[in-house]
Amino acid sequence: MKSIIALENLIKEAQERVDVQRRQLNDHESGERRLTRLAKTATETNLEETSERLVKYKALLEEFLAQDQEELAEKERIEAAIERKKYFDHQNIRLQNNIEINSDQKIEASLILDELPEEICIEDDILIDIAIQSLDLNISSHIDLYKKHQDIKQEFTSLTQKNKQANLKDIGLLNVKIPILILQFSTLIESILETIKTENKPEFAGLPKYEDWWIQELWSSHQAYFALYKWKYIISNLCITNRQKRAWSKVFDTWVFIKKMLNDKGAVAFEIHQAFDTLISKYVSLEEELETVNLISMEKIIKKITQNEDFTTVRRSHDVITPYLEFKRNRLNPKKEDEEALT
Repeated sequence: MKSIIALENLIKEAQERVDVQRRQLNDHESGERRLTRLAKTATETNLEETSERLVKYKALLEEFLAQDQEELAEKERIEAAIERKKYFDHQNIRLQNNIEINSDQKIEASLILDELPEEICIEDDILIDIAIQSLDLNISSHIDLYKKHQDIKQEFTSLTQKNKQANLKDIGLLNVKIPILILQFSTLIESILETIKTENKPEFAGLPKYEDWWIQELWSSHQAYFALYKWKYIISNLCITNRQKRAWSKVFDTWVFIKKMLNDKGAVAFEIHQAFDTLISKYVSLEEELETVNLISMEKIIKKITQNEDFTTVRRSHDVITPYLEFKRNRLNPKKEDEEALT
């Protein structure tokens, strides 16, 4: 801006005059170069006026610069928004050109994109993950499951339509993930019930209740972590086939992820949180413990079990060198890998 350049020059000139006038007065005071009374008065007056003007110049320059920064920041925000819009506008084309996913996954990803609300945008990698999970559930291929999934989505939307806080945009992905999890969880329970009926197993006793503080204090309390661990173990024992056990492990991981994210959001996510719990209760018959007496009783039980638990043990297949660690080492140090291959 021309005004900024002009102000910078005015400040420079004013500062030079102030320096000269101060030096003249200092020389007068030290006796090095005496001024007449009239000259001293004039110099003092000029110094005061120039100093005041210098302060005004600097203040105005700061205001101009601040305005420029705001304009620059706004420009950057607009450019970022344009780039983000371009990214999502071309997402479908980008997915179709992605050679790392197969045609079924591309089609499924496109279908998911079509059903997403306009305000929700999902990065490519997350969209592909959801598409793969959707295919694993075979949602689109089974009419009954597909209809059930649609019903769950509609119910979830209905239960959460009043909850539109701007600060929940970052968990918009859950609008897609929650209905899929509920469908997956309910399908698992139906599979267990079918196996019980087919193999004439003892009657299904139902799922044990969970407690919210396990999620609230997860990663900050050994008791909370251990309670979840035992709860997962109990439900795992209700699974009959290995496939059901593997499915439960995946369901559990996703359930904890969603519960933890909603729990961390606190009060602003309570409506969504309850909608999630309501649908889990309806379709899976999984309930949360609400009675204080039972909560306190279970807390005592967990403490007692924890005291008797040996935390020094590891699983039989324990190995400090995980497959990923080995891969990462080799990737970061390929030369060493080549040397080991030659020996």
